Amino acid sequence: MIKFAAISMAAVLSTASWAQAPVVSVGGSGSVNERLAELERGFSARSQAQIEQQRQLNAMQQELSELRGLLEEQSYRLEQVIERQRSMLVAQQEAASAPAADAVSASAPAKRSGSETGGNAAASTAAGDEQEAYDRAVNLVLQDKDYTAAIPAFARFITQYPESTYVPNAHYWLGQLLYAQKRFDQSKAQFARVAEAYPKSNKRADSLLKLGLIAREQNADAQARQYFEQILSEYAASSAARLAQEHLNTMK
Repeated sequence: MIKFAAISMAAVLSTASWAQAPVVSVGGSGSVNERLAELERGFSARSQAQIEQQRQLNAMQQELSELRGLLEEQSYRLEQVIERQRSMLVAQQEAASAPAADAVSASAPAKRSGSETGGNAAASTAAGDEQEAYDRAVNLVLQDKDYTAAIPAFARFITQYPESTYVPNAHYWLGQLLYAQKRFDQSKAQFARVAEAYPKSNKRADSLLKLGLIAREQNADAQARQYFEQILSEYAASSAARLAQEHLNTMK
């Protein structure tokens, strides 16, 4: 009996000793909480850093887009100047090769060409106004950084000069400005106009890229993928294709 009591007492003491062990574990939970809090702070800091990096990346992409636009504008204008000079040279060569008799016989019609001369002058003035209007709108973006005023300026240009060779560019710039303001539906309409109505425009690849980005903003990833893949198919060597591939990689 005494032996049984001793065994029972030993069991009780052992159980009591074992029951006290969790007290030590609970007492250590404070350090666990501290570590969790530290991890949460680290995660929050990394999240803020990622947000800031994304903001900087967006700003750099906007600036790169503006610089690319400026370069394309200068290249386009240079091509226009070269084309005008080529046309003038051809006209001068044709005039120089005309026989003298033709020049004499042409003297009478020349007197009747006053209205034609006036018409040419008017056309030249109109072209000058068109160029000035377009330059003014572009400068609001590139020089003044007045994006709010640039929106109606490009819209007026499109209305006033619907046949201008600058119309695709005006639609593109208008889309860019609206995109920056997160007016995605209106922006999409401008880029779609370039992509659908002006297949030879040098802004078409970038317009397709923007349409893809807008689709992603609107959670239409399947449509965005179609736009990015279209760029890779039609403009494989362009900078737009490189950006499209980067976006495709993030969608996988």
